[in-house]
Amino acid sequence: MTPRGRLFRKYVIVFAGLVSGALLASGAIEIYFSYQENRAALVALQREKALGVASRIEDFIKEIERQIGWTTQPQLGAPAAAMYQRRVDYLRLLRQVLAITEISHLDAEGKEQLRVSRLAMDVTGSGIDFSHEPEFVDAKAGKVYHGPVKFRKESEPYMTIALAGSGKDAGVTVAAVNLKFIWDVVSQIKIGKAGHAYVVDAQGVLIAHPDISLVLQKTTFAGLEQVKSALAAAPAPGERREQVTIAHDPKGRSVMTAYATIASLRWSVFVEQPLEEAFEACTPRSSARSRWSRSACCWPSPPAWCWRGAWSRPSRRSRPGAARIGAGELDQRIDVRTGDELEALGSQFNSMAAQLKESYAGLERKVEERTRS
Repeated sequence: MTPRGRLFRKYVIVFAGLVSGALLASGAIEIYFSYQENRAALVALQREKALGVASRIEDFIKEIERQIGWTTQPQLGAPAAAMYQRRVDYLRLLRQVLAITEISHLDAEGKEQLRVSRLAMDVTGSGIDFSHEPEFVDAKAGKVYHGPVKFRKESEPYMTIALAGSGKDAGVTVAAVNLKFIWDVVSQIKIGKAGHAYVVDAQGVLIAHPDISLVLQKTTFAGLEQVKSALAAAPAPGERREQVTIAHDPKGRSVMTAYATIASLRWSVFVEQPLEEAFEACTPRSSARSRWSRSACCWPSPPAWCWRGAWSRPSRRSRPGAARIGAGELDQRIDVRTGDELEALGSQFNSMAAQLKESYAGLERKVEERTRS
């Protein structure tokens, strides 16, 4: 049976395959570059927000340290007058800095001489020994002491800040600071519909989170991949360490994450957003690259030219055979095996040559018979 329509279908299928392949390739390239660029842009945006939160928290703590610093100056005069003036300074500080709820003065030997509080009665000359406590030891060593975060009556986070006065015989001022401000800042951070920020300490324990119940439960995020990366020791010289940007939250959901570190406190601020939400608005960002990827539609031209050569070879091979048959060489045969119209055409040429040869042979026999008769 003579094959019909195969050559046309072959051209259509191959051309459609080349065009589809080029479009798929250009689409895949566009998606890849768009994904990478959007990922980098989203991480940069989230990191900017994390840096902004970290900067606000750090400024908040530094301002409190500055205000406490005014009360560390030595008091002149009789001890009673000096103690009275110090108490006046502490009361003024409580009025000026609402985050400070309690402030104490430790003398040069680490004994508590004065405590002024919003939440309890003032205490004078208690003599409680703090000489071996870190707030006294670190402050006397010239450092600003930042204590661990604690919760007063399991409700609000507090931290102790201690500074020493100048001079060998100077004492130490210790202040209890309410960190509710930090929770307020973190709660106001909105990233998309479901994104949020949170703060952890040097051990990965939650300090601030929009869900205050997690903080009150003293939840640790130390097991999360992004927190491990943030809390890891600084990389060695020459060591390359990639920041974790896609990880999982405590509920196992994939999130886009970025963080910033508050070095003085050894805290880390994280900003996270569900991965699906982060990428739902992904669009090509580079018109130049879009034009380049669309030009990939022209890729079929070189392959199609090669295929054109492949398709024309059977025709070129059959041409000399057809010419010999036309010149009278009826034993000549055209050998084309393409499975399409070209092969059918070659078969018809071969059949025609065989029929012509048989006809010529019959004519020659009839001529000889007539000649003999």
